[in-house]
Amino acid sequence: MEKEAAALAPAPDKGESSGAKGMRARSGDCDDVTDDFISRLPDAILGTIISLLPTKDGGRTQALSRRWRPLWRGAPLNLEVGTTASSVPPSAVSQIISRHPGPSRRFSFPGLRAGEFDAELESWFHSRALANLEELDIGYASQTIRPLPLFVLRSASTLLVLKINKCDFCDQIAPAMNFPLLKQLSLIRVSISGDVLHGLLSGCHALESLFISEVRSARCPPASWLGVPRISKPLPLSVLRSASTILIAKIWNCDFSDETLPSTMVFPLLEQLSLINVSMSGDVLHGLLSGCHALETLFMSKVRTASCLRVGSPTLRISSPTLRSICLSRRSYGITELVIEDAPCLGRLLIPYSDQDDCVTIRVVRAPKLEILGPIPFRVPKQEVLCDSPDFAKFRIFQGMNLVSSANSMCTVKVLALRSSSCELHAVLNVLRWFPCLEKLCVMFYHHKLKEKKIESQYDQLLPIECLQTHLKKVVFKSYVGTERQQLAFAKFFVLNAKVLNKMEFEGYDDYIVSTAACPHKILQVENRASRDAEFEFKSSAVR
Repeated sequence: MEKEAAALAPAPDKGESSGAKGMRARSGDCDDVTDDFISRLPDAILGTIISLLPTKDGGRTQALSRRWRPLWRGAPLNLEVGTTASSVPPSAVSQIISRHPGPSRRFSFPGLRAGEFDAELESWFHSRALANLEELDIGYASQTIRPLPLFVLRSASTLLVLKINKCDFCDQIAPAMNFPLLKQLSLIRVSISGDVLHGLLSGCHALESLFISEVRSARCPPASWLGVPRISKPLPLSVLRSASTILIAKIWNCDFSDETLPSTMVFPLLEQLSLINVSMSGDVLHGLLSGCHALETLFMSKVRTASCLRVGSPTLRISSPTLRSICLSRRSYGITELVIEDAPCLGRLLIPYSDQDDCVTIRVVRAPKLEILGPIPFRVPKQEVLCDSPDFAKFRIFQGMNLVSSANSMCTVKVLALRSSSCELHAVLNVLRWFPCLEKLCVMFYHHKLKEKKIESQYDQLLPIECLQTHLKKVVFKSYVGTERQQLAFAKFFVLNAKVLNKMEFEGYDDYIVSTAACPHKILQVENRASRDAEFEFKSSAVR
C-alpha cells in the first residue's frame, strides 16, 4: 500500500512562512520552545528511541517538529510486518526500505504464508537496509512447515536475537550458521537434524538465552506433531552439547530421555532454567541440576516423570548449592513428592496455581535460608469437619523426617501465602504455629461449594501463637468479600490479636471493598486493635 509507505517516508524540508513558524512554535517545535527537554537530546539517543518504537509510530515522529524530521531517516529501522495496528502490511515494505537509507535494527515477519511475497522477501534481505540486522523474528503462519530460505541468515554475523517458528532447517543451511554475536535464540516447532542443530549452536559463541519448544528431528514424520502442539518431543542431545555460554534456558514440550547422560548436561553459567510440559526421570533431573553450577532460579510447570503415568509415588529430588528460587507451578502429572535435599541458598519456594485436590508432599531436608513459602492450598473435607492435622488439605510439608508442626517448626520462614476458605480460621491458626518467625501473611480466599457455616475461633490465649505476639507485621487478604460474615471474622481476629501489626491490606472487587472501607472501625473493631500502629488499606478491582 502506497499510503502506508508514504506515511513513513521522509517529508520534504521546505521553507516556512512567518505564519507557519508561529504555528510550529505553538505546536512544540524545539527550535522555538525551550522547555522541550526530549528534543534537546543528541541525535544518536533520539535515533535509538525511534528505533524502539513500533514501525508506524517511528515514521510518525517526523511530524513532531522540524527538529525530529530528519531523524527517522538515520535511525535504525524497526520493521514489523503483519496485519496488526502497529505493524505495516507486506505490500508497503519495499517502498519503506527504498526510502530509508539508514540501517535496520529489527525485522519481524512471523506470519509468512507460502507462495506470498517470496520474491519480495528475497529482495528485502538482499537490500542494504537489512544487511546488518540485530534482531530477526521470522516464521510461517500455517501449521505446515516450510523450508527456511538461506538468504534469511544473510545477517548472521550481526544478529543479537533470533526467533524462528515453523521452519525446516535443511542440511544445506549449515555453512551459513555462524552467529558470533547472537545472545538470544528461540526455536519453536522447527524440524532440524541433530547435526545441523549441533552446528547451529556451535556457531553461537556468545549465546546467553535459549528457548526450545517442540523441536523435532528432521527424520520424524510431520504428522507426529503438527496440529497437536501439546504433545512433547524428544529433546535433541545437541542442545546439551553447546551450553557453555547460556545464562537462560527455557525448554517447553520436550522429553528428556534416559540417554541424556549427566556428562552431556553441563551449563556452567546457567542462571535461570524453565521446564514446561516436559517428561523426565528423577535421575535425569538430578543430573541436569548438578551440571548447572550457577543456577539461581528454577521454574517447573506440568513436569511429568518419564516412567510413570499417574501410577505409584514418583519423587523429584533437588539438590543445588546455588539455587535461590524454586517455583512448582500447576499440576505436575505423576509427581507426588518434591524433596529439597540440599539447597543452602534457597530463599523462595513457590507453589502457585495448585489444585485443592492435588496430593503433594514437600519435604525440606536442608534449606537454612528458606524465607518465602506458598501459596499452600487448603481444602474443606467432604464431611464438613475441620481437622487439625497438617495433611488435611492433602498437601503435606516435612522438615527433615517429620511433618512440620508446632514441635517441628520452620523458624526461617518469614513470608507465607495460603489459599483458604473463609471457614478455616482455626486450621490457619494452627498452621501459624509452625512458623513462629512469620512477618507477612497472605490469605487468598476461595469460595467452596459446601455451605460455609459460622466458625468460632478456638484460639487459646493461654497458648499464644508466637508470630502473633512478636513478629507478624503485615496481613494481606486477596479476593476479599466484605459482606461475607466468615471473612469479616477472619480479618477481625488478626485486628484483635496481632500485637505488632503495622498494615492490613484488603484486595477485592469494588462493591465488596466499598462496604468495608466505608466504616472499617465499626466492622473490624479497629478501636480495640491489638497494635496501635496498625493501618488499613483497601484496594479494589473492577474486573471479576
